[in-house]
Amino acid sequence: MRTLACADCGNAPEEESSWEYGRQGRVEWTRRLGGRCWPCHQDREECLEREAEEQLEAARAANAVLRPCWTCRGSIGGKEGSELELRVKARPDRLECPDCVQARAAEDLGPLVLPVPTQRELVAALVSAPDDPWWEDRVLHAKVYPARGRRV
Repeated sequence: MRTLACADCGNAPEEESSWEYGRQGRVEWTRRLGGRCWPCHQDREECLEREAEEQLEAARAANAVLRPCWTCRGSIGGKEGSELELRVKARPDRLECPDCVQARAAEDLGPLVLPVPTQRELVAALVSAPDDPWWEDRVLHAKVYPARGRRV
């Protein structure tokens, strides 16, 4: 029985069989080498859930300070509690929230291309920094996707 000791606390089970509590309820199982006892298993699951919740809260806070979604003007991380909500900080080149990306893909609209800055906006940018949170991306898109062949 010493070889079946809990990997975390070191306690050995009194019997060879133990009860495992899983998604289907209580199921009898044979203890495996290096396994955990029920209290240690429960503590580990709670710790993992807490870590996942902390990571989600950190991602929400980080995404809240980034620029908004281009399409819906909501958080770039997605709607809170949504199945599609980002669980990590959004990349700096992200333009849309996950909901808008999925809607764009469902309608087969292709990649999002931002509008080309007008000549007036370009001249104004020489004097002062634009108030547009997407300014740098719009300038980059204008270089990558020239206005020739599309409406400006």
